[in-house]
Amino acid sequence: MALGFGGKRQTRRERKAMSDHLEDLLDLRQEKLTELGGLTVDMSREGSFDRTLLSAKADELVKIDSESELVVRGLEEKLTLDELEELARGASGDGETA
Repeated sequence: MALGFGGKRQTRRERKAMSDHLEDLLDLRQEKLTELGGLTVDMSREGSFDRTLLSAKADELVKIDSESELVVRGLEEKLTLDELEELARGASGDGETA
């Protein structure tokens, strides 16, 4: 299915859901950045860095950023939720379905 060309149109409800979800993701991103910064400062004070923990926390941010980018694309291209889910499944698999 070609995204954005299935004859379906994004509803106001879908647009609101995407906007609300994006806002939640941005809030979560800020929380995770604050947490990562605090961990880094604490580890610096102790003079010992746990690279595995820092890497895991950074990976969480990468996942949030990736999801946010998909939602922004859904809003910009006026995708339906079904189309956005299809895109997300493609992006999390071997390749993007675009």
